[in-house]
Amino acid sequence: MFEEIYREARQRIVGLTMGLTAEELGRVVPACPEWTVHQLIAHLAGGASDLVSGRTEGAPSDEWTARHVAERADVPADDLLEQWNESGTRIDAMERIPFQLAMDAITHEADLRAALGRERLPDAVWQPTLVWMAPRRLTDVTVKTEFGALGDGPITLEVDGYELWRAFFGRRSRRQMESWNWSDPAPIDRIPFFPSRTTDLVE
Repeated sequence: MFEEIYREARQRIVGLTMGLTAEELGRVVPACPEWTVHQLIAHLAGGASDLVSGRTEGAPSDEWTARHVAERADVPADDLLEQWNESGTRIDAMERIPFQLAMDAITHEADLRAALGRERLPDAVWQPTLVWMAPRRLTDVTVKTEFGALGDGPITLEVDGYELWRAFFGRRSRRQMESWNWSDPAPIDRIPFFPSRTTDLVE
């Protein structure tokens, strides 16, 4: 599943970002406010390059991702996308890829779509990963979404599936997660893989 998710995300992102204007490339990405659109593309290209070259020491730390951006600061975005495609072709030939790579790609695709004012990530892309993650992450919670229930724990959560999916990757604040329809107790701290935002993000 993850090989296909990654390949298709790369293809969509290249189509989404190839030929962007300087203004669009310079936009700050609200979900990743420390990066512009260009810098986010640099991270995606750098992560793929590191995987095929075996340069993964320190992954996925902030220092590792910062290196991707710093090393490619002066590389035009379209060249970065070509480099990503070249690395991606080699990744496509791998028997297995880390699931984190696929999750990173679709998470950042959602980030880019919001930053560029494009349509939200299609449900068919993120829903399978939510179905896979929710019972593993929230083992004692029954998550009720618009497309069915996930898990069978004694705690219940009624929530929009996309909101929960974004929260898993630190794209929602604690206040936003607390506002969802929980029974008691609400295991907020077990949702995000990464620290939750300090400010709300509405997409």
